[in-house]
Amino acid sequence: EPSDQRAARLDNRASAASQINTFNNVLAILVLIIGLGTLIAGIVGISNIMIFIVKERTKEIGIRKALGARPSSIQAIILIESVLITSVSGYVGLVLGIGILEAYGPSLDKYFIKDPSVSTSLVAMATFALIVAGFIAAYVPAKRASRIKPIIALRDE
Repeated sequence: EPSDQRAARLDNRASAASQINTFNNVLAILVLIIGLGTLIAGIVGISNIMIFIVKERTKEIGIRKALGARPSSIQAIILIESVLITSVSGYVGLVLGIGILEAYGPSLDKYFIKDPSVSTSLVAMATFALIVAGFIAAYVPAKRASRIKPIIALRDE
């Protein structure tokens, strides 16, 4: 009986732990969805940049093709440039994030956040994701660039 002063009270924390685990799982899924949305938006942005770069360099691509460049070498130039852009941008963001974490990490102690850090495996997965995103973003513009006819490109102003 709850009003009995002589009774021994037992508290089962299994249901509370289950609720906390459910909340953490839902939060992880939400963060994953937001992250994927951000990555897709980034891919679209980089793809638009690469389309613009191909359009601006049409004459250069035409000259390369007129001198005998293969379509695969034209594609490689665009793909490498895109992967380089995404990698450099990603690493700048990563370094900034780690810098902020190092600067403000100790002050998070009062919110019961102990030793915030970034794991090496997470950095490796982020690097892989950046390379894949850069490749995906440049695939269509690189294909278009490799199909440019040299004579049309040299006439283009």
